Amino acid sequence: MEIQVAASAVGKKKFYIDLTNWGRVERYHRPFLVNAGWPGGLAVGVLDLRTYMEEVAEIYREAVDAVGRANRNFIKTAGRLWLLRFVLPTRVEAAASAVREARAYWEIKTHVENVLGKRFDTWGEVYTGRAGVEVRNGAVYIGGAPSLGHTYLWLVGVLSL
Repeated sequence: MEIQVAASAVGKKKFYIDLTNWGRVERYHRPFLVNAGWPGGLAVGVLDLRTYMEEVAEIYREAVDAVGRANRNFIKTAGRLWLLRFVLPTRVEAAASAVREARAYWEIKTHVENVLGKRFDTWGEVYTGRAGVEVRNGAVYIGGAPSLGHTYLWLVGVLSL
């Protein structure tokens, strides 16, 4: 199987975007289609990355806000309960849905920071082309290089290969 990719660099960080699956996955899974590295066989192409990068930046900002909000709520709740720790010995449990949501946003935030850093406004020359996709040893390889984002999406069942 082959996919269409566009590659560029932000500063010294090289990245590529899976254009084939961009419209197939939900909005909050799209940042995982942006991965570090550079698949082989790409040529200089004419493609505007602005829409892709703006969407990733918007999702990143939402994830940062959600992670910060979850952190503040946890600290606020723990601070209130800390005063009552000897009077009311209770076990505090967070709602499973809140933990899942905070974890999902944390995964988005961490992935984007690892691939792009915190800069989304300037990128270099854009290269486009087709890259092969294969699954080996439980990991997804794009153009012969392992792709963490594609592997994550494949493992959670969002991306079918």
